Amino acid sequence: MSTVTDPATLAKETFINVTTFKRDRTAVPTPVWCAGKNGSLLVFSEAGSGKVKRIRHDPHVTVAPCSFRGTPRGPAVDADATVLDDTEEVEALLTRKYRWTWRGYNLVMAAVRRLRRQARPDCVTIQITLR
Repeated sequence: MSTVTDPATLAKETFINVTTFKRDRTAVPTPVWCAGKNGSLLVFSEAGSGKVKRIRHDPHVTVAPCSFRGTPRGPAVDADATVLDDTEEVEALLTRKYRWTWRGYNLVMAAVRRLRRQARPDCVTIQITLR
């Protein structure tokens, strides 16, 4: 396990666990893709997701490097999260970082929505700043 205490190092990780907290303080870890910008981590998410709802109620989160299944690969660090409505920047950064993987994921999700006759959900950026 590596020791990660700065956003630049976390931003280089393929996946990070963002742990949000329910009203009863139960921790809910979620593995996500992230990109770094100006000392913050940016995460793309659907606006109606559980993690976004929990962040709107309590902006305290922890972040840690993890595997794609969410298995921790390092210690968790306290952070604060803010939900931003604009996703243009985070989508561009994720496209640059993950290249064909991000594009492929978006194509698969668009195909699934088309088959289910669903519109693209509203999405947001989660900006995470380490404490």
